Amino acid sequence: MKESCQTRRMYGHDYAIPGTYEVTMVVADRLPVFGKLVGSTKYEGEAPHLKPSPLGLAVLNNEIPKIHHYYPMVAIWQVCLMPDHLHMIVRINAPLPEGKHLGIIIGAFKGGVSRAWWQLTGMAEANASATVVKGETGTTMARSASTVTVSGASASEKRPSLFEPNYNDHILMRDGQLENWKHYLRDNPRRLMMRREYPNLFQHALCIAIDGIRYSAFGNMLLLRQPEKHQVFFHRKTDGVPTEQTTFWKEERERLISSARSGDVLVTPGISECEKRIKNIALQQGLRLIHVQSEPIGKFWKPERSRFEACASGTLLIMAPWPEDLPSFASDYERFHYLNRLAEAVCAVGHTTSMAMSRSAIKN
Repeated sequence: MKESCQTRRMYGHDYAIPGTYEVTMVVADRLPVFGKLVGSTKYEGEAPHLKPSPLGLAVLNNEIPKIHHYYPMVAIWQVCLMPDHLHMIVRINAPLPEGKHLGIIIGAFKGGVSRAWWQLTGMAEANASATVVKGETGTTMARSASTVTVSGASASEKRPSLFEPNYNDHILMRDGQLENWKHYLRDNPRRLMMRREYPNLFQHALCIAIDGIRYSAFGNMLLLRQPEKHQVFFHRKTDGVPTEQTTFWKEERERLISSARSGDVLVTPGISECEKRIKNIALQQGLRLIHVQSEPIGKFWKPERSRFEACASGTLLIMAPWPEDLPSFASDYERFHYLNRLAEAVCAVGHTTSMAMSRSAIKN
């Protein structure tokens, strides 16, 4: 499933002061204009990587260096250019000039890339409602486009922007977060190539060992390595009131769903009423989800239709601890807290976390 890049901002954060950000920009309609993924994971040889198109080369060699040229206090620490989107780790080392912030810098960059696209395609003054372009595969596609006004031009001289509106950012503040994102960007071409070469590879594992805890799993195993995961954890009551009736629930629901719409992964056992509601919203809207359940996942186990379809689309991973590893629960309350502790551990998985995977049930 192709995903749109939703706007993500931290409320109240000053994007003009020093900070480190992971920024993602997506080409409108996911057109693969930046290049072609080449190489293979199937044999030793050329590792998966992007072969840049002329536009991709212009982005790497011309447009990205302009950011530091015009804003010397801004450094681009890492870039990952993919066929239809772009990741950058941006470091603001000193306060930006008055009236400037990260959004203005990214907007100017997107405008520069769009102008390079217009020049390379020989685009004349374009109709703002639709543009026909040729993708990397040679397929002609039509799309509606947002517009960029050429500097000094009249309203009639607007041209289509190459990118979807807005962009997505993560503020890198937590310990290990920067290294997780650096690894994620370096590994992006390999993950995409693996999804193309092995579309069914990440569906069923009978044994996943994570820091000594054994699970069986069904779904998209790549979700475990996603750098941004959020635990969905709600008690049945808050201050004596059903949690679903509280302001806390409404605010947390909006925060979690907003994060998931921007590409983050939600992790929950889905036991309490509010956890179930978030889980169901994620399934209905095709958001990324790891569901930790107590029901065992055996060799021939399959989820019901809604979760099966989510697994097949790559947005769901279902995990279950091995039955022989489960402690005895004196109450449902103990079971609730145990599974939520497992969900918390899954959220902590990073690119350096010890993890062994087998398609057979190998016991210690």
